[in-house]
Amino acid sequence: MAIGNSQGTGWGWDETGPAWGSRAFAPKSGQDHLGLGSVSSDRILPSLSPGINVLTIHPRYWSFYSWVLDDFWAADLPRTRKAFRDFYRPREALFAMACHVCDAPEHATLVANVVGSRRVGPKARDAEFDPRFDYIKEALGGYGLYYRSAMELTGALIVAGPANGFPFDAPTPAGRALAAAFRGAVSRTRLAAKLRTGALAAPVPRDVLAEFARAACLCQLRVAESHDLPLLQDLFLHSGTVGEINSRGETLRMLLDLSRCRPAEPIGQDDFRQIIYFRELDGSRYEPRAELVGVGRRWRVYQGREYFGYVFNRLLRWVSRRGLAETDAGLTLLPLHRLWELVAQALDGSAAEPDMGLALPEARGSTQVAGFLAALKGVIDTNSGADAVWPRHEGLDEHALYQACRDFDADDGRTLIALLALILLLRERFGLPGRAAGFRQEQGLLAEGGALRNGMARFMHLLNQRLLRDPTMAELARWLIEDFVIVQHERVAAAKLPDDTYRVRRVSDSLRFFAQEAQAGFNDSRFTALSTTVHELGWVTTFREAGRELTPSGHALLNDGDLPGGALETAAAGYQAQGRMTA
Repeated sequence: MAIGNSQGTGWGWDETGPAWGSRAFAPKSGQDHLGLGSVSSDRILPSLSPGINVLTIHPRYWSFYSWVLDDFWAADLPRTRKAFRDFYRPREALFAMACHVCDAPEHATLVANVVGSRRVGPKARDAEFDPRFDYIKEALGGYGLYYRSAMELTGALIVAGPANGFPFDAPTPAGRALAAAFRGAVSRTRLAAKLRTGALAAPVPRDVLAEFARAACLCQLRVAESHDLPLLQDLFLHSGTVGEINSRGETLRMLLDLSRCRPAEPIGQDDFRQIIYFRELDGSRYEPRAELVGVGRRWRVYQGREYFGYVFNRLLRWVSRRGLAETDAGLTLLPLHRLWELVAQALDGSAAEPDMGLALPEARGSTQVAGFLAALKGVIDTNSGADAVWPRHEGLDEHALYQACRDFDADDGRTLIALLALILLLRERFGLPGRAAGFRQEQGLLAEGGALRNGMARFMHLLNQRLLRDPTMAELARWLIEDFVIVQHERVAAAKLPDDTYRVRRVSDSLRFFAQEAQAGFNDSRFTALSTTVHELGWVTTFREAGRELTPSGHALLNDGDLPGGALETAAAGYQAQGRMTA
């Protein structure tokens, strides 16, 4: 039987391969298709804010989970995962509902991320709540999903393992001190009395939960001066290695310092990114205190890496969607030369497209990059130092380019030019040999990713070499797409098999596209977690409102560089004397 002739149809073995065959692996949506997000989330951010990650937003969970663990070890129960699960789940379900019915005035500034809120929230108006309610899929709830590793890192618990001989996780003396302080805060509530008896089969009235919330809710930490607040302040400032203590403390102080920027408006994550990168937002400048210049520079590099990663992820999105449109949603192959024709045609037609609100210099595929860059530099001041305010331009700076590409989300030539402009501006900021001295101490951050994850330092070196060839805009776009998008995506997707996350892959001198979304955006900067932490630890009013003010202890932390330590160590001393927990 003839395999088929594709002449004039776009179908057949030569065009599509065996189109009737199934894929070897099940397609998956996946994330981070170039592996660039993991550089920020797994390497850079942990060095800037150790112990505080995207999902560990509320400090009081340290106290609550320590309390549950401590009570579990005090109970006459097997020290097994199943026994802990059965003990733990109704307690966290009750805590989640209590946080939803809290009527304390401080609750007005509580941000989201109460564990179990997706299922518990709709029941918040019910007259009673069953603690056996299946509030979350994960067997160990928020403890297992989010807080366990962070609590271990900050010394509040021991995660069971063969090396330590514990049959199940246990609070350290510091964790037991937190548990005792939280227990003291809730001791007079009816729900606490009920929990002491273990009688959790019957539904709990809403008013009992509300009473418990007035003492136990996440929002109540900042007024718990006689209970767990001083212990958690001590833990977040003084737990971990010397390097972790310094990095976390500097970042928390930087949050307090920049809280006074643009005081008439709230500060959200998008605002935070612009403040740490440009040091200017809506005419309000942020100039770090002398002792915070270093950490400010590190956060500036972090945000530069976010713009850098966005360029490549957005190019993947451009290529993927244009490729699917050209190949009947992936049913045919696209010759590589045709992709380069599409790129050149898009660049040539950019002048007739909407300007996206940008002040981009006009360019075509044949425009020399050197001339385009000179036009950019004639508008954008890229000469300010590594620690200076970087002047804004609402139609051409890095954030303007990012926002336009994100908001218009068009796969046209104007978007390609904006992305090329963005990568060239980043080169002027971080990639020129003359800029290296200003970022000498941040070379490790700039090098993160290396050859396998498009490290900025390595890429900028290659870009500088490429520009010596005096390329055109089309040639630069082709180099970026071929070497740092298609090849990089294949490397990352192959590593994820048997989960098939391919969006595009090479087939000889053609490309095959797969009908899956290719997302492009920033990773979470941890701003929500960091700003919530400094607010709930009682150092500053919420970033979600205008007129932010530091509290007396917040002023002391910012001005003195630290707060007196020892509260947690003193509280834990009694448990040290009691020795190790036993099964």
